[in-house]
Amino acid sequence: MSFKEKYKLKTNPFRITPATSSEDLVWAGFSETKEKFEKRIKRSIRIPNSSLVLNWGEYGSGKTHAARFFNKQSELKSLSDSLDSSLPYSMVITLPKGKDPVYNIYTAVIDKLNIEEIRSSFKEANVQVLPFIEDISDNMQITSVLKAIFDENVSDISLLKKYLYGNITNTELKDLNEYGILRQLNSDSDYTKLLAGIFTCLTFEKKVFSTVIIWFDEFEDLAILSSSNIDKTNNFLREILDNTPNNLLMFLNLTQTALFGLEDLGEYLTEAVKSRIKERIEFDLPTEEQFKLYLVDLLKSYREGNDGNEYFPFDEKLVDKVIEEKGNASLRSFNEAFSLLLELADLDEIDAPIKIEFFEDNKDEIIGWKED
Repeated sequence: MSFKEKYKLKTNPFRITPATSSEDLVWAGFSETKEKFEKRIKRSIRIPNSSLVLNWGEYGSGKTHAARFFNKQSELKSLSDSLDSSLPYSMVITLPKGKDPVYNIYTAVIDKLNIEEIRSSFKEANVQVLPFIEDISDNMQITSVLKAIFDENVSDISLLKKYLYGNITNTELKDLNEYGILRQLNSDSDYTKLLAGIFTCLTFEKKVFSTVIIWFDEFEDLAILSSSNIDKTNNFLREILDNTPNNLLMFLNLTQTALFGLEDLGEYLTEAVKSRIKERIEFDLPTEEQFKLYLVDLLKSYREGNDGNEYFPFDEKLVDKVIEEKGNASLRSFNEAFSLLLELADLDEIDAPIKIEFFEDNKDEIIGWKED
C-alpha cells in the first residue's frame, strides 16, 4: 500500500527543508501570530509610512517560515485584495556574512529585480514615473540610473544589469553615457541611495506596488560580523529608512543564540536603529494546546480523507505521549519527531492510526537518547 493510501496524506506534512514552490507553504495554528503579521502588512499597504519590525524567538520557532509564507504571491494578493489595493513588492534576504554587507544586500535586491516585468507593470497601469524621478534625489548620477531602470527607451537591459552589478567595463560604460550615467557605483552610499530610489519608484502613488517588504532572515549573524561591518549594517538600516520615508516595511528575523540574546540587542543595533523599531513579534515555544491545534491544522491541509480522527494518521494518545517526551521544545523539534515517526511507520508498514506502542518501540530514535 502506498504512503498516500495508507496515511491519507498528499505528502509528509512535517517539512524540514523549504518547499520546492513557495505556494506549497501553509500556515497552521498560531492564529494570533498570523494576525499580527497580517495587520502589520495591511497597515503598510494602506498607510504611506516606513517601519521596522523585530521578529524574535528561539531557533526553529517559525520565523523563517513566516518570512516565506508571507512572501507568497497568493498570500500578498489576498491581503492587498482585502484592501482593494495593489500588491506589495516583497523579498526575503539572508543577512550577508561577507566583508561588504551593504553591497551584498544591494546585489541580493538586484538579483530579484526583473526590470522587464517592472516596466511592463507600470505600462499596463499607465503610470508615468519618469517625471517623478527628478524629485527623488539631488544626486544626478542616482537620478540617471533610476531613469534608465524605468525608461523603456533604454533597451539594452543586459548592459544595464551589468552596470548595476558593477561588472561593466569602461568601454561599455560609454554606451550608457547618453543616459547621463557617467561613472560606476562605488560606495555604500551609492548602493543605499539607489535602493531607496528604486523602492520609492516602485511604490509611486501606490498604483503599481503598494509597499516594498524586505525580510532579513538570520539577522542574529550580525553578532559574528566585525565591528566595522556591524556599523555598516546599522548605517544601512538607518539610511534606507531615512531615504525611503514612505512605503517600506522591513522585518528583522532574530534567533536567540549564545552570542545574541534580547538583552544584548543594544550592543549590536545602534540607538538610531532601535528607535525605528515599531513592533516586536515574539515566537514563543509552543504550549501543548498550541502544538495540538497546529498539528490538527497542518494535517488537515495535507489530508485526503480520514476516519473522523482529527489527528489521523496518528492516535491522539500517541500525540500526547510525544508532547510529554519532548517537553519544552521548539516547533521545528516537534516537526522533526513527527516526520521521523511517520517515515519509520511507513518503512515498517505500520497501518494508521499509528499508536503509542510503535512510538515506545522507536522512542530512542525519534526523541533521541535522554539521560535518566
